[in-house]
Amino acid sequence: MNSLVAKKMVQNEYLTALNSLRLPSPSRLSYASVFCGGGGLDLGFSLAGIRPKFSSDVIPSFCQTIKHNLPGHLVEPHDITQLSGHDVIKKVGAPIDIVIGGPPCQAFSILGDRKSVDDPRGQLAFEYVRFIKEISPQAFLFENVPGLLTVNKGRDWDQLLEYFRTETGYTLHWTKLNSVRYGVPQIRQRVIVVGFKNDVTFRWPAPKFSDNPDQPELGLSIPRTAWLALEDVEGLDNHVLRQHCERVVTRYSQIPPGGRDRKDHTDRIHPDKPSGTVLVGSGAGGGRPFIHPVEHRHITVREAARLQSFPDWWEFQGGPTSAYRQVGNAVPPLMAYAIALEIKKALEG
Repeated sequence: MNSLVAKKMVQNEYLTALNSLRLPSPSRLSYASVFCGGGGLDLGFSLAGIRPKFSSDVIPSFCQTIKHNLPGHLVEPHDITQLSGHDVIKKVGAPIDIVIGGPPCQAFSILGDRKSVDDPRGQLAFEYVRFIKEISPQAFLFENVPGLLTVNKGRDWDQLLEYFRTETGYTLHWTKLNSVRYGVPQIRQRVIVVGFKNDVTFRWPAPKFSDNPDQPELGLSIPRTAWLALEDVEGLDNHVLRQHCERVVTRYSQIPPGGRDRKDHTDRIHPDKPSGTVLVGSGAGGGRPFIHPVEHRHITVREAARLQSFPDWWEFQGGPTSAYRQVGNAVPPLMAYAIALEIKKALEG
């Protein structure tokens, strides 16, 4: 029996779990989000029962996505360099317990030279620290790409950690996490830093899934496969097929699952493995979506969002380019949710 047909005959536990996610009644804890993008962190923290108080991004369509999906709190487009934490506190009318965000990774190629903060991209990490200091939360989260660890042979990372530590005075915890270990059908690694104002007991979330389908770890489930995310998408929001010319369709038809197109270097998803890192957005506004495992086309925004663990009820606003960027730059919500639960546990004692 064809493996894809066999999969269709089994209940899709991933989609069942994903689309059963609902926002609980919030606890006393609250968060503010900057560089919110398409809302991966916002959704994860909201699913953990932490109340959103403020969300912001420099791109208005990103903010529209947050407003649409998480109504009822203050969402405003701002350049972080012009955003005052003191003003945010005044606007929301209450203290904020947690600040979350991930300055775009372009900022860190120049951190080795402190003078380079004159470059607007180089200011973003420092502006984020300033914003944290002005809010004075109980905790903050910083996330970024793992390549940050090796810039200038790791010296930039050491300098950045020291800057966070000395400027905030918070106790820092950092690690590198792989989203596939938290139930996301995608290999996606992120560097996460969590800082606490006071002494608390904090533990990183325990993985539930192995990251190796061939050698699963004792006590962990095998990783979820990409095909689980790609079933039954017809009629959903953000599922708009791109029309490729006949030449491209012919070329894609010759690429096996897990293979790569030699011309545009686009990878075809292997249905029986987690996907590679979804890279469907870039600072320049383009991006190369993956090729569907059996259809000779790029995956849609909704299919990419499924691979990222966004539930189908989370709808992306703006045009296709904006939506692809929102998905591709996001922290997978299931991983954000796991982290948020541990931060919540630490703060509530």
